[in-house]
Amino acid sequence: MTIPERRSGKFNLELGVRLRNIREALGYTQYDFSRTLHVSEEHYRKIESGSAGLTLDKYRLLFDRYHIEPKYLIVGESNQKMDMEQYLEMCGPEENRELLDKFTAYMSAFVMR
Repeated sequence: MTIPERRSGKFNLELGVRLRNIREALGYTQYDFSRTLHVSEEHYRKIESGSAGLTLDKYRLLFDRYHIEPKYLIVGESNQKMDMEQYLEMCGPEENRELLDKFTAYMSAFVMR
């Protein structure tokens, strides 16, 4: 079941952009997300490109697996602040090291201004 009032092309385009940005920020591939959503990689690419939408159960899968708020995907707003502890628990050791390296580089650049 899709959300009927949200079937417009513009909505799907915005949804796809938000989903791609989140996926890339989390360091996952399209293949990873397609597996989570139980769709082919080709179908997942259509979601990110805006030519396909998400069903309600897919929003739930994204929330359950990656803690992606449906509200953010639908309207582009979120009431939640990022829970760093939860994010770090979702990441593996290499991702945590990469985040620490990025943070250290950012702070060094910030201090050097």
